Amino acid sequence: MDYLRFSKYLSISILIVSLLIYIIGDPIEKLLAYQGPVIGGGILGWYVLNSVSRDKIIEEENGDRAPVTAILLRKYALLGVIIGILMIIPWLTPTLFALEETVQLLYILSFTIMAIGGFLIGYVISSFKFIEKVILYSLGFVGDILYFFVIYVASQLFGIPQLEVVNYVLLMVYGVKFPEGAIFGFYIIKRVNAI
Repeated sequence: MDYLRFSKYLSISILIVSLLIYIIGDPIEKLLAYQGPVIGGGILGWYVLNSVSRDKIIEEENGDRAPVTAILLRKYALLGVIIGILMIIPWLTPTLFALEETVQLLYILSFTIMAIGGFLIGYVISSFKFIEKVILYSLGFVGDILYFFVIYVASQLFGIPQLEVVNYVLLMVYGVKFPEGAIFGFYIIKRVNAI
């Protein structure tokens, strides 16, 4: 399977679908659709780095295969992740969300900035070693679940009825986060040659 080509089309599909939700979705859908630009941008960033370095892969002593560009970026990778996270987080706060509800153009701005933040994280993710990727993903997964909990508890700050939030949060947990966690778990098992 050509993972590079698949990742390109997957990222474009995720970005288009999430952009449509940002344009025509109701407030709770827009609030929970933040993963679209972040994940779509992240996959696109990974694709760009790996397609540029397609023929320049280095295998390190622990068996990790990484593009030369990723290894050259290794000392800046953590900074890239921090900048990407700082670009994403402000758009998830109740204050900016309420402002986006009154100034619709801010939805497009938030989508664009979060996609750029995701792209930056995806671009540098290949620079990390396997265990570092596992830690980063685990922190991101926990962060998402905590964010869903905060949305539920503070639904009044977002101006959304709590019962409606519960339905969407359960859909996100079982429809998105559970399959995502299962895929990542399968990746870890395959990577450590447990199957």
